[in-house]
Amino acid sequence: MFTHRPLFDLYPDWDWHTRDGAKAVNLLMPYSNVTVFYGHIHQIHNFTTGHIAHHAEQGLMYPLPAPGSVPKKMPVPWDEAVPYKNLGFRGIDAKIKETNYNINEFTIMGKKL
Repeated sequence: MFTHRPLFDLYPDWDWHTRDGAKAVNLLMPYSNVTVFYGHIHQIHNFTTGHIAHHAEQGLMYPLPAPGSVPKKMPVPWDEAVPYKNLGFRGIDAKIKETNYNINEFTIMGKKL
């Protein structure tokens, strides 16, 4: 499943949750093979609710700080010395017959993390 925001209360003060996310997770619980990919937080984050894995990735535009690490949620200031720091994307290799998914993280320049 793909969602924009996390379906769990990662950090509600920064709007890093979905108001009815618990309801969505409960609807997914009967299914044994569920993975949720979400965005909105612009950083690598992995979480599990029951047997459901949730994964977020770095953003391509601007990084955000770790939840609660600063008083106000704002993009991390750009640093000319490391312009692509904390930016990236994700590639997923799905092997359907094996029900095995290898998740790979990449920097914005395509370097595997």
